[in-house]
Amino acid sequence: MDQVQMYARAKEVMEENFGHVIEMSVASAANGLVNVRDVNAIYRDGKFYVLSRVGNSLMQQIVVSPAVGLCHGSHNMQGTARSLGHPLDPANDALRKFLKKEFSLNYGEYVTESNPDMRIVEITVTTAETFTRYHRYNIDFVNHTVSRDHTEPLFVYR
Repeated sequence: MDQVQMYARAKEVMEENFGHVIEMSVASAANGLVNVRDVNAIYRDGKFYVLSRVGNSLMQQIVVSPAVGLCHGSHNMQGTARSLGHPLDPANDALRKFLKKEFSLNYGEYVTESNPDMRIVEITVTTAETFTRYHRYNIDFVNHTVSRDHTEPLFVYR
């Protein structure tokens, strides 16, 4: 398998592993403080989407330092976070429809659209270590490269 094919396969693995609502941990840091919190997230086209509120530590910290880490079981990713604004902002219409569909019946539990502090956070993945049942992929999304080996994770979470 050449590098182009392997990179395409690695992106498929990311979609398979995270292309549905999944609970994961997101870490952010600013001013010498690190915070880790569990969030419900979904992956699409090289980005994770989570929901937050203006006053939350995630929102406060990504203003200072947008670098974040994500973790789900043995899977580890790094990326850059930014606020896309309120779910009802006209620019978020297509994304809001996608999130409502994917979160399905639980959307109302995670999103209070009547709250003006509600925000969609987009995390653009820069690097990822993710697994299938028999392979580990180390993906560099910036340079579009990947390495793969036959290391099996201790646990595969899906």
